[in-house]
Amino acid sequence: MLEKYEKAGRIASEVLDYAESLVKKGFDLLRVAEMTEKKIADLGGSPAFPVNLSVNEVAAHYTPEKNDRLTVSEDDYLKIDVGVHVDGYIADTARTVVLSGRDDLVKCAEKMLSEAIRVFVPGTRLREVGAVIESVASDFGFSPVRNLTGHGLSRFDLHSGTTVPNFAGGSERELTEGEVYAIEPFVTTGSGWVKDTEKVSIFKYMKDVPCRLPEARRILRMAREDFHGLPFARRWLNFPKTVTDISLRHLVSSGALHPYYILKEVSGAPVAQAEHTVVVADRPKVLTAWTRE
Repeated sequence: MLEKYEKAGRIASEVLDYAESLVKKGFDLLRVAEMTEKKIADLGGSPAFPVNLSVNEVAAHYTPEKNDRLTVSEDDYLKIDVGVHVDGYIADTARTVVLSGRDDLVKCAEKMLSEAIRVFVPGTRLREVGAVIESVASDFGFSPVRNLTGHGLSRFDLHSGTTVPNFAGGSERELTEGEVYAIEPFVTTGSGWVKDTEKVSIFKYMKDVPCRLPEARRILRMAREDFHGLPFARRWLNFPKTVTDISLRHLVSSGALHPYYILKEVSGAPVAQAEHTVVVADRPKVLTAWTRE
């Protein structure tokens, strides 16, 4: 099991570096996403979720649609969030890229992450991890995003039920030797809260339901079997747009699929993110260590 987590972590780390190398002014994010997901397969892994490429006040859950031509400028905050699984064992890592250079918001996110990892040892309470993360944000004069969290990982389960808060407070639960978590602080110059938008391009299987449209039945089967119940992108579906839209609306409204609505910071301020997958131990083991760390 640990060997598969480690392999997923090595692939995710290499792929994150590769994705960052693709980001150039005027280079559309659809190509970044497609080339990054192909790189995961080339290295012997599978996507644990669609590559997230969220810009500025968009905090999470943005992955390009077909024919998307969104690009970034030199001062945009681009969160690159990559998930890889090997036989269902998941590694999840992210960093924030600014083409003009790492500023204090990006440095804060990375320090929040590194300080949180230090205390990811058996016996630490989850609320204590959150306090460390919030303290770093406060030292920089920024706000942690309070309604986004890190999460436990298990086989074919990206959010296994235990959350890692990004602020002081929360669970008294203690970390246990050998548990695997994605630690992902988000930080902003704004209010520290995100909200759902009406847009969604990522979905996840929840349950089977009766479907009149054959395309809806096929999408549900793909979500359950081909994607193993992990999040998938609308652009991964090769059906006509109108039929895809109708099918997805039905599957969401019936509870068969969970929609990951694109999340924005409520005051419109930029958000930075940093993330590693970590095994709890007396010396915490980072599975997704970056080459520039």
